[in-house]
Amino acid sequence: MYRLLLSGAALALLSAPAAAADIYGVWRRAEDGTTFSFFRCGAGLCVKVKGVRDPADRKYIGAMVFSGAEKTAPNAWSGRVKNLEDGQVYMGKITWTGANSITLDGCVLGGAICKGETWTRAR
Repeated sequence: MYRLLLSGAALALLSAPAAAADIYGVWRRAEDGTTFSFFRCGAGLCVKVKGVRDPADRKYIGAMVFSGAEKTAPNAWSGRVKNLEDGQVYMGKITWTGANSITLDGCVLGGAICKGETWTRAR
């Protein structure tokens, strides 16, 4: 019994950091249901459009939103984010706020003005 408890505790300790560090996967933007794929690219984090609900937005599927975002803290990445609607590129930040939620911010004026959204993990 003791060995079983010890094995269970060890497994929990080993799997917790792995789950906590896994931002990769598919995330959903609440505003319009667009899904985004988060994946490794080189040493950074990349994000591209995976799916859309509005047929008029199909042209965005596969478009890169973040490319090579660098990890700046245990749960934060920064890089350049592209606004697909206006084609502009902004300073961007991704902050992992929980197992199923992230905040993505686009900023101007060196980060003085930011606009953000919270996305949830798609199931």
